[in-house]
Amino acid sequence: MIIDVENHIRIPAHAGDITFESGKATERFWKEDGSFGFRLSKDSANVGRYIQFMDEAGIDMAVLTSQTPALVDLDETKKWHDYAAELMQKYPKRLACIATIKPVGVKGMLKELERAIKECGLKGVHISASNNNVELDSKEMWPFYELVSQLNIPVDVHIQADTLGFENLKADYALHYVAAREFHMASAVMRVCFGGVLEQFPDLKLLMNHFGGGISSVIDRFDLYAKLADDLDGPGFYHGEPLISRPFREYFDKLYFNMAGRGASIATIKCALTNICPKKLLFATDWPLNYDYYPDVLKKYIEDIRKLDLPADDIEAMLGGNAAQFYGL
Repeated sequence: MIIDVENHIRIPAHAGDITFESGKATERFWKEDGSFGFRLSKDSANVGRYIQFMDEAGIDMAVLTSQTPALVDLDETKKWHDYAAELMQKYPKRLACIATIKPVGVKGMLKELERAIKECGLKGVHISASNNNVELDSKEMWPFYELVSQLNIPVDVHIQADTLGFENLKADYALHYVAAREFHMASAVMRVCFGGVLEQFPDLKLLMNHFGGGISSVIDRFDLYAKLADDLDGPGFYHGEPLISRPFREYFDKLYFNMAGRGASIATIKCALTNICPKKLLFATDWPLNYDYYPDVLKKYIEDIRKLDLPADDIEAMLGGNAAQFYGL
């Protein structure tokens, strides 16, 4: 069974009437302020189009979030959760939905998350890697983690749409749009590992999107410098007392990572597997932002994943088994 854990959809009221001459669901463009962005066609709210793409690509089930990764309006958040419940009721074998919230800075949002889980039956919660400029290791996030732990639900951590603090990546090409989000996600992974999040909330289930921003390619540097800093006469790797009691790799090994954001890249999977157990990787497409209406490309990608030099059980786990266990599907 193939389960796609990163799909974004808008509620019908937000569909608009945009269609592109190219026939694509997504178009990238330059904004007036010089930043790079994207716009979506009305099909981004067409659940029938999603099901059609799944059928043609060979996807058995998809996990949907709101198209807006960090909703800031409580009423709109409630509308998404109600609509998500309707989708799951209408397509119980094809679609699972998770809550999408801004966990800090919006009054009533945590209460709404509780409603989304207990009354709407949603399968988890989707947040951004930074929320109202609050990073994942901030104590401001602690009430959210406490509630999630009480509800016993998984957390899907999405790349931040407008990442701050990477102004040096502004360029006359899409460097900031492409790179800053991934660098920020990689730093979010390390904040979770070093910042005491999993120390304080050891049962927290976190899914870091986009291969954790490609964290597998740089994690050995953290190993190296944790050792080098500890050899120094001084505070070591921390400025002050450590926030964790065990080696950071033990916290890293608790994390899950989805396989979106890279297109059909087998090389990225091989890189990820150098430091991430296949039991922690979940298949994902980031549809419609990736793959658009090219189901054949996705089918070929799945075929290539099946050809990886891994035990068959590991491959099936990556394609769907891990997701089923993570979300309790």
